[in-house]
Formats: sequence, structure tokens, C-alpha cells
Amino acid sequence: MSAPGARRRPLLIGLAGGAAALGAATVAARVSSSLHDGPAGGGPALTLSAESASMSSLSVPLDGQLLTSGSGDTARTARLTTSLHSMVGATWTGAAEPVLRIRSRSEGRWGAWQPLPHLHDRPDARSAEDTDLQSTQPVWTGDSDGIQVEVTGRRPADLTLVLLRPAPLPSDRAAVGKAALAASAADRARRAQDDSATGAVPEPPLLTRKDWGADESWRNGKPRYNSTIQQAHVHHTASGNDYSEDDVPAIIRGFYRYHTGTLGWSDIAYNFLVDRFGRIWVGRAGGPKRPVRGAHTLGFNATSVGTAVIGNFMTATPSKKVLQSIAAIAAWKLQPYGGDPLGTVRVDSEGSDKFRAGRVVALPVIDGHRDTNDTSCPGDHVYEHLPAIRRRAARIIRRAAQPPAVTVVTPSTLTGTPVVGQTLTVTPGTFDPAGTTSTCTWLRDGEVVEGATGLTYLLTGDDLGTVVSARVETTLDGHDPAVEDLAGPGTVEGDTTLTLKVRPHVRSAKVKVRVRVVDADRVPTGTVTITVEGQRQEVALVDGVAVARFGGLRPGAATATATYAGATGLRPAEGSADLVVASRTRHS
Repeated sequence: MSAPGARRRPLLIGLAGGAAALGAATVAARVSSSLHDGPAGGGPALTLSAESASMSSLSVPLDGQLLTSGSGDTARTARLTTSLHSMVGATWTGAAEPVLRIRSRSEGRWGAWQPLPHLHDRPDARSAEDTDLQSTQPVWTGDSDGIQVEVTGRRPADLTLVLLRPAPLPSDRAAVGKAALAASAADRARRAQDDSATGAVPEPPLLTRKDWGADESWRNGKPRYNSTIQQAHVHHTASGNDYSEDDVPAIIRGFYRYHTGTLGWSDIAYNFLVDRFGRIWVGRAGGPKRPVRGAHTLGFNATSVGTAVIGNFMTATPSKKVLQSIAAIAAWKLQPYGGDPLGTVRVDSEGSDKFRAGRVVALPVIDGHRDTNDTSCPGDHVYEHLPAIRRRAARIIRRAAQPPAVTVVTPSTLTGTPVVGQTLTVTPGTFDPAGTTSTCTWLRDGEVVEGATGLTYLLTGDDLGTVVSARVETTLDGHDPAVEDLAGPGTVEGDTTLTLKVRPHVRSAKVKVRVRVVDADRVPTGTVTITVEGQRQEVALVDGVAVARFGGLRPGAATATATYAGATGLRPAEGSADLVVASRTRHS
């Protein structure tokens, strides 16, 4: 029930026929006259009237002419034959809260009984939209041609059954298909990029009022706007879970017609709706980016946004995509006003069935409808996931607050030969966005080489035996840099030179080999292999010098060769020298 206050009758907006146009008494007389001559099926023919190409409706008084007494305080109708309908609700005035159940006939078979849950998603008392009507939620039955109603408890005198058929439109399939989503994908991506550059949470993918076929002539009055958004209220529609992707636009049109034409509200109650497939639909008009005042949470609409999941989540479990979409909406709408999804906020109640008008209530920033009103909404299985929704929304806001990062499209490269005196070169890759600047830090065995910051690096003797690598940092104002660590091409080596000095004697020779490192102040180590006339000796270097003596040589011309095997960080070298071996000692 609503809080007390001024009431007004529903505004029957844009209704061209049906019970709304004929009046309840006329409908009751028509139904009564056909109680015994309706089509086969055990009841009268209830015929919906077309209001437009997209909507047919009928309102039928649930009085003694339709309801027969049952056991205790329960009464039922006969099994009533109807023209095609797909949504059922009920309305009444006063404080009574009857319990209603229905069952429907589809494809010749009667289904199980299902409840018509009371609707607690309401505009605020004493607002321009407030009416004296109480109602159930409109429940989606799918295409049905028969109905039976059960009422338990005190029955209001003006209890009325409402049958709706939001007819499928050719645009429904296109609206929810991949083509419709792809058409706006580029715009959404640009918006997300623009928003992230300013630290704002990007707008989630939205399907518009046009996508679900809103007839804007049904709305009454201009949208109203809140000055702030302190809370994100989470609802479910309690309307049933057995619907397809293509059914969703018609279901939303049914909510819209029920809220405006039946209940007299100015527009659909919710700011956003999420279907069981995780898709987000714009609800109330006024601009999804703006703080539009909804009619979803009695007493707490003035500083909030309302999102309803289409379905009954007392029985169904929401998918991961549904939870992600609820969090995305909450983060997007709360962040501009500094809302903390993990926090609580003190809110002034404007009067609900749980908190009197004027009371200041501490509530979660993201809450379930049951936190503010006496209701089971948003269903146990959504409500139990609210902590996860809050955490996810907080993560979305934290990510948006961080500067966007430069993205590596094509990696940078490091090329060159790792030899003293050679140059290593970094060639920057490509990055997104464009206009970046790349700088380089050179490292020797992982330690920064002071002063070496260019894209090229001349290897010196200090680098011998080490691995020289590069760290490339690519920057752009307003973005986190991209950092790439490029491995060196190998251990740095030094070229060596080898010289021979030969002193021949009588049938012998002395060979002295000196090995030097090019462009480096380093004394080489290792061994040298020296060969003269088939004789071979391997001699260790001492201070870079190796000496070998050869005897038993044949007199005459000969060649001495030497090969340096190399060592850690030093490359091999070789050389040779000619000599003449004497046959005897010369005397003066």
C-alpha cells in the first residue's frame, strides 16, 4: 500500500477502444450476457479491443458475476475463453490486499497456477503521478486464449482483471539482433574512449526506447529530474521467466501500457530494465545520461536510479551477464555524483510503507527494493547477489579513475651485434593512441647504465662479458605509459688481435705470441695453439703473452702460425709469420 496522501484516478492515455473506452459497467454487462453462450471451454468470450497496431486490452470487473464462491475466503472464475492476450494484471482501490492467482490456456492446454504478485514499484505519495489504485505486477503469460482467476482474502468491490496483448512488431527481432547492436557498437566504443580519457565510467551498451517500440503518445507530462543520485535501487518485475529474446520488446511495451494506461503514471516506472539475457534497455524517457526521476521506489525516487530485472527472481537465478549489467548501470550512474557502491548513505524518506515521511534512513548505496519498502523485490536470488554487484560496480569505478594505458600494437625491437665497438639499436613499435613518444633506458646485466638513454647504444669494454638490454617506455599525456623490456642479443664480446715474433736459431726457433683486446682495457686469458713445421704446442697466456720453443727443425724457410681459442667475452684470433731456420752457426 502507498503512504497516505492526495490521490488521482488513472489517466487513460491514448486508448482508442476496449474496456477503458467502453467503461467497466458496459464490459460487465457484455460478459454477463455471454456466460452461457460463449465458445467451448467453460466460460464467456472475453474479447480484447485494439488500441493501436501494437496494443490490445480489456479490463473486466472481478465481481460476483464472474467469481463463484469457493472454500473459505477463496473464490474462482470459470475457465474463461479469451481472445489472444499475453499479459495479465489486476487493480483495485482501498486497503484490502487480495491474493490472486491465475492459470492460462496456451495451445489448447491449461498451465499451472501462478501468483499475481502485488506491485510495490510506485511513484512517491503526493507526487503528480500518484493515484489511488493498488495493483499486481503485470505477469507475462505468452500468447494465451484462456484464463481462470482465483481470489483469496478480502475482495475489493472494484477488483478488476486487466488483459493486455502487446502485439509483436516487425522491428522487435531487429532491435535485439546482432545487427542492431553492431550498428551502435562504434559509437559506444568512441563514447567509452572519450569517457575513459576523462576518468568517467563509460556508458554501458544500451537498447533505446525506440528499440523496444515505445509509443511516445502514451506518456503524460514531461520528464522530471533529480538534483543528485545517491542510490541505485535494484528491482525485479516478478512477471515471469519463460520468455525469449524476441519477446522482450513486447514485454516492455506491456509494462509501459500497464503503468500509463492502467495505473495512470506518466511513463514506465523504471529508469532501466535488464532482461534475463543481460541486455540493458532504457526505460523512462528523459535521457539515459540524465538523473531522470522514476516511479519505482515509493518514498525514495527523489535521489535514485531504478533498474529492474525482467523476471521473477524468487524462483529464478540471475545469470552472470545480468549481474554484470546491473553493476555497470550502477557504476555509470553513481560515479558522477561521488557514490561509493560499497558504502551507505543517509536518505530523506518521502514516505513509504516501511519508513515514514521525513525520516532520515541509512541505506546501502546499491540496495534492493525490499530495503526501502515492504516487499520481496528484487527476489531472493538477486538480493543475495547484491554484495557481488556492489564489488563489481566499485571495480568499474576504480578502473575508470585510473588513466588509460598506452597499448602496444606492434612490439619494439632491439637489434645489433653484441661486440665491443658495435652499436645496438632500438626501433620503437606502434602504439594506440597515436602521437606517443618512446624513450630508452639501457641496462648491463639488469643494472641501469647511467646516462645511456638514447635509442642507440655503443658497446664499450665495460660491457665485455655482460648482457646489455633495453627498457622502452612509451608515453602520452593523460595515459599510463607502456613499458617493454627488450632482451639483449647475447653476451657482449670483444674482438682480439694476435701478433707473432719469431727468433730462428740453428735448427730451432722461438715464437712469442701477444694477444690484445680491441677497444678494451683488458688482459686476455686462455690458450694459444702455436704450430711450426708440423710441430704443435698449446701454451697458456700469461699477461697476454704465450712463448713456445721448437727444435729439430729443418733448415730453410718455414712458417709459424698461432690461433687464439678465445675466452669468456673474447673472440678468437689467428695469425702467422715467416722465418728462416739456419743450418749451422755462423762465425764472423
